[in-house]
Amino acid sequence: MRTILAMTMACLAVTACSLPTVDKAADAKARALYEQVRTGADLSQNTDLAPALRTPQALSELAAVKGALPDGAPTAAVNRSWSINAGTGGTNAMLVHAYSYPSQTVLAQTVLAKGKGGAWQITGFHVTFEGPVNTAPPPAVTVTKPPQTT
Repeated sequence: MRTILAMTMACLAVTACSLPTVDKAADAKARALYEQVRTGADLSQNTDLAPALRTPQALSELAAVKGALPDGAPTAAVNRSWSINAGTGGTNAMLVHAYSYPSQTVLAQTVLAKGKGGAWQITGFHVTFEGPVNTAPPPAVTVTKPPQTT
């Protein structure tokens, strides 16, 4: 019995050490784009952007994102989630970073693709906002009683 338990623990330890992690190059490009948008950098020559994001309309939309962001630099930035899918046409990734500000959190979803050339290109960028950072999360379970009639 102890042998089985020891083997199970060893397998779990090995598995935990080999959990997949986010692609560092994709993560760096996603974070860099947010910083460039936040600071109002000129994105027209950014070769990390796919051609569809370097059109005048797309560049205008990216510039408009800056106006929606809270003022100043975020106080923290964490990778909230990521997914990577590989297929015969290449590899696609979606990363969501949460940028904390005193008044709210900005969720930046960056979509990337890696073709045969092997370098990630950003193909999409979406921003959403969460309420104030200091609000308590909703309870996991709630019970609402029906109104009583008399």
